[in-house]
Amino acid sequence: MIGVSVITAYLVLPPLYSVIQTSLFTTKLTGEIDQFTFQYYRNLISELRVLGPFLNTFYFSIGSALLATVIGGTIAWLVTRTDTPLRGLGYFTAFASFGTPFILYTIGWLLLLGKAGPVNSWLKTLLGQALPVINVYSLWGMIFIESLLWSPFVFLMLAAAFRSMDPSLEEASAVCGARVWQTMRRVSLRLMLPAFFSVLLLIFIRSFESFEIPALVGLPGDVRVLTTSIYIDAQRLPPQYGSAGAFSVLLMLVVAGMLYLYFRVTREGDRFQTVTGKGYRPTLIRLGRWRYLAALCLIVYAVVLLVLPFLIILWASFLPFYMQPSLEGFDRFTLKNYVAALHFPKITDSIKNSILLGLGSASAVMVLTLLASWLLVRTKMRGRWLLDLMTTLPLLFPGIVMGLAILRFYLFVPIPVYGTLWILLIAFVTRYIPYGIRYTHSGLLQLHKELEEAAYTSGASWSSCMRRIILPLMTPSFLGGWVFIFLLSAKELSMSVLLVSPQTPVVSVAIFELWENAQVGE
Repeated sequence: MIGVSVITAYLVLPPLYSVIQTSLFTTKLTGEIDQFTFQYYRNLISELRVLGPFLNTFYFSIGSALLATVIGGTIAWLVTRTDTPLRGLGYFTAFASFGTPFILYTIGWLLLLGKAGPVNSWLKTLLGQALPVINVYSLWGMIFIESLLWSPFVFLMLAAAFRSMDPSLEEASAVCGARVWQTMRRVSLRLMLPAFFSVLLLIFIRSFESFEIPALVGLPGDVRVLTTSIYIDAQRLPPQYGSAGAFSVLLMLVVAGMLYLYFRVTREGDRFQTVTGKGYRPTLIRLGRWRYLAALCLIVYAVVLLVLPFLIILWASFLPFYMQPSLEGFDRFTLKNYVAALHFPKITDSIKNSILLGLGSASAVMVLTLLASWLLVRTKMRGRWLLDLMTTLPLLFPGIVMGLAILRFYLFVPIPVYGTLWILLIAFVTRYIPYGIRYTHSGLLQLHKELEEAAYTSGASWSSCMRRIILPLMTPSFLGGWVFIFLLSAKELSMSVLLVSPQTPVVSVAIFELWENAQVGE
């Protein structure tokens, strides 16, 4: 208990202290704390620096959450509740999207919807316009791309809820003379309100702390949100860590409030329960001739989410300079970009570093959270609530805030990890502890303690019981969490962009820098 608590506290508490200290104290160039002040908060309020980014963040988050819920919820309903053909395509699209970094999707859509992109070219020809019809570098462009990226997550969360709905309630509505659409609007959707609201809140929180799309799409269009304001203040010369810290505290307070609301919503859904002991049996709604239109929706969703961004990135990778797809472009195809990538040390080093960080953070998180979950589930030791609190606390930290906090802490603490891979590993492990605890805690709850008691009665030690009984039975949960955290770590950008050094590049930051330097092909 002491060992796990000390390690967790070492990972979680320094970033929290660093953010608060940075926003409330002025510092000298040497890093020494100077004096207590509310100056940074007063500057945000008096200069109205916070109003514009805060409103943009709110509009961006609520728009992305609503659109992502509509798209993902519609696909989930078609796949789980209807007899639509090609239903497996929905699951394939959702799972395939998790393996690709958000930054690549974003770049793909910027190439498609940019001023020189094929979509604007076709629209100008169709509408007879001389100027681009779509401005993707806007708040609406940010909302569109963010909602597409989160729609697979919405699909996976709502698909489970749709599958658990008792069809007898819908059949009762049909017996009373209601049509399919009336039943869906007045019965099905109302029963799904807790699930929809919880998903809406979760996507709102994740969009509120998003960095990739606001940086790649918003900054070129001069649309700033809280995360990009923190990034800009931290990158100034000299860095304005105090202003960035004040922005960070504001962002954390909003996320904390939304997380509290989310937990309240997910705990109070008893009156919406539909799976009971009375003959529950799932059935599919027959769409008749509309089933082919529904299948077309699934195909369009897969093409828009996966195929189009991939094809435009593939197209750009073969060109010496970017040009929109055309027959003329095939004559300019070259492999120089691939040769440059293979011989460019920064690219090969970044791939190696990303894999090492993914392996290290996933393994460390799952081992630590397995021990923490065992303490929380199997023991009745006093003070367990404190360990539970510390494993949940990193949820309050948006990625950019976590990166800034760890940067500041290890910049002035005499622990030689700044500028190395270790500082990235510490940041990744800290950020993903809450995700690992969800996998191991739920997996351990499924194992009855009598299995361990039988092992102890037979003379097994705690380590033997863990190695030969608990771990084998928890393999699905453990490996599921490990793979999920590996994927998150390998494509993480918001923390990495502040913590990498020239000696420790990673894939996401290398792609970000190449895009910022207009090296589209590379």
